[in-house]
Amino acid sequence: MAIIHAPYTSGPYDASITIVGQAAGADEEKHGGAFIGNAGKALSRFCASAGINKELCRLENVCQFFPKKDNLDPYIKLGSKLATETPLFQEHRDALRQRLLKTESNIIVAMGAVSNYALTGVVGGIGKWRGSVLESTLVPGRKVIPSFHPSSTLKGDYINGYYITYDLIRARQQSKFPEIRRLARDLQTNPSFAESVEFLKECRRHPLVAYDIETRGYHLSHISFATSPTRAICIPFVNGAKDCWMPEEEAELMVLISELLEDEKVEKLGQNLSFDCTFLYRHFGINVHPVQDTMIAAAVLFPDFPKGLHFLVSMYCDGEPYYKDDGKVWKQGQFGAEEIFRRYNAMDSAVLMEIFPKQKAELERQENWETYHGQKELIHPLVYAGDRGILVDRDAMKTFGKRNGERVKEIEKDLREHIGNINYDSTPQLMRYFYVEKGIKPYTKRRKNGASTPTLDEKAMIRLANRGFPEAKMIVEIRKLNKMKSTYYEMGVDEDSRIRCSFNPVGTVQARISSSQSIWGTGGNLQNQPEDMLELFHADAGGMYISIDLAQAENRVVAYEALEMKMIEALEAGVDIHSLTGSLIHGVKIEDVTYDIRSDGKVANHGLNYGFGVDNFIMRYELERERGKMLHARYHAVYPGIKEWHERIKSELGAKNRILTNCYGRSRRFLDAWGTDLFEKAYNFRPQSTIATKMNDDGVKFLYYRQDLFADSDFANTVHDSIWIWTPLASGPQRIVEVATQVKDQLETPLTINGHTFTLPADIKIGYKLGPEKEMLEWKAAKRDFTRPQDLADELNEYIKQAA
Repeated sequence: MAIIHAPYTSGPYDASITIVGQAAGADEEKHGGAFIGNAGKALSRFCASAGINKELCRLENVCQFFPKKDNLDPYIKLGSKLATETPLFQEHRDALRQRLLKTESNIIVAMGAVSNYALTGVVGGIGKWRGSVLESTLVPGRKVIPSFHPSSTLKGDYINGYYITYDLIRARQQSKFPEIRRLARDLQTNPSFAESVEFLKECRRHPLVAYDIETRGYHLSHISFATSPTRAICIPFVNGAKDCWMPEEEAELMVLISELLEDEKVEKLGQNLSFDCTFLYRHFGINVHPVQDTMIAAAVLFPDFPKGLHFLVSMYCDGEPYYKDDGKVWKQGQFGAEEIFRRYNAMDSAVLMEIFPKQKAELERQENWETYHGQKELIHPLVYAGDRGILVDRDAMKTFGKRNGERVKEIEKDLREHIGNINYDSTPQLMRYFYVEKGIKPYTKRRKNGASTPTLDEKAMIRLANRGFPEAKMIVEIRKLNKMKSTYYEMGVDEDSRIRCSFNPVGTVQARISSSQSIWGTGGNLQNQPEDMLELFHADAGGMYISIDLAQAENRVVAYEALEMKMIEALEAGVDIHSLTGSLIHGVKIEDVTYDIRSDGKVANHGLNYGFGVDNFIMRYELERERGKMLHARYHAVYPGIKEWHERIKSELGAKNRILTNCYGRSRRFLDAWGTDLFEKAYNFRPQSTIATKMNDDGVKFLYYRQDLFADSDFANTVHDSIWIWTPLASGPQRIVEVATQVKDQLETPLTINGHTFTLPADIKIGYKLGPEKEMLEWKAAKRDFTRPQDLADELNEYIKQAA
């Protein structure tokens, strides 16, 4: 073996921790040593946060040279399953082994995918394996913890610094002993019928039981249960193409499973229970309750972190190696896959019992336990609404989609006159046309490595359209029409003409509910349906929709959060906030505000409360540049309290360890790099999370859980600051008014912010379809407040007669 000179190492051989990088960087090449450049400085910070003195660690690199352009691919290339090595890499890895044998470290930290491969032979992405405690294949008997390379935090992945710190804390703990210590788990993967029955009965003697289902298409294939982190069972229903049980045995097992999952004395713990609950409700009529959900806990604790189970295992399970790829083995039909998959299924339940107690302790320390509890209570209403779905006019969807296709062809014909035969879906061809032939200065996009490269993404194309380039405007329009057709008009509709979805109670980082395709791959996002689609959403036969919207809700909360007195005085006097803003921007009396002036006020209110710069504002709202600059400047001139509020938010972040709390007591710590992106998220946290919590608590949960009030009505959907309710015509106009009024009154329960107590007015719309708005009966909040219920019922009765 060739002797490899090792200039890019440092630190004592008797260190309890060895940290291994991938190769030397520019600073190491210049000065020698390991981790001495900017990445090394970052590593020093992470080590200090983890209670480790980097100078007392042994520091190594696999490759003892500085690769050209900082790229190791010519020497070692990692694919998704295989690695391609060169003899030079093998020589440097063997030399690393010889050096590591001289060390006395109980733990080796592998920084980056190449280091992890060299030490463990693991090819998969570092994001899967980081935090695991693995045995080294290079130095058998030594423990390895993979982690991200600190240089990744300098290239746009700032959040990686938190993961590196967590991994170093684990390394410090693991450095105290040489052996691999893992939780000994008793996983029953081939139970008899009697053993399965006995375990299910045992579960009902525990206050908390974890469970996880696995499905094959529309069928339940496996279900696992755990009574502790060390005891779990996988009950299989299929083995390949064969059933595992006789029909009478399977029926008995399903009865026992149903009784357990519906036992009010046993809490059921799961990960992303919306999926499991939806499947079990649809196929078996099982209403799983009460529940706890590790994914929802993760979203409340650290909104910026991943919420998948593999990530939670890496953070809470003391080095349990990544095992989630085992599920793919079964799906790919590999040899021995059934036994591997059963262990995978049982593990999913076992680790939940290890994760959740730690999450609960953290939630209580954050004073976010009640926030988690409130978010968790959304599971059942959202499962119900997602399964219920929305009736849609399928024929009209096809007609609208065809219309869009015809319109695209018309625009394409005009576009050809400008750009000839250029493929407008080809970014290179368009960049050549706009940036070379037209001589336009290229828009650029900053990459993770810090470099800026030319771009013609959606934002750049909108900017070109706003600058008056007709071909760019046509391309933007074509893309909108195509998206409308593919995303909405061609959305998968179920056989009963209903659009269903999977609601996510975790939602966005600001607590808003989100949705996506149903668990069977139909439907789509019901939170962002354009008005053209809403008019295709029909009420079920014999009923009507009630839509209740919080009027200008975010603007109202912003006014009280910012203590912007012009806004507050106008709102308390019942003045339309968009008209007020338009009048102030244009310097006209409020009674002289036109539709266009009000539109300017509305755009400014929506776009400038949260710190958007001029360019972002213009791009987001597709404004002509001069108009955007004018609105931006005048808005902040007439509302100086907004920028003052932004400065207060920055100060609060600095003083309170980056933590903000809204008026409901929901806290969030902002983990991004200190700067514009973090500040924009912080500005909108309180307004958006306040509205989301108001709608979730006083809208969704109130309607669903108060069956004593709404037994005849159905919760159908919630969209940001509105809720849809189906109610039967047979109940009569008075009852429909009563339902609408009860939900409206609950949504209008007061909020208190900065010592001001106020309500968010709720407007009511009623109709046989959810659009267009002009065809619905509308009662503004004030009208309902000052009109007798009987008069509203009479008005509704007349509307019903005319519609009939």
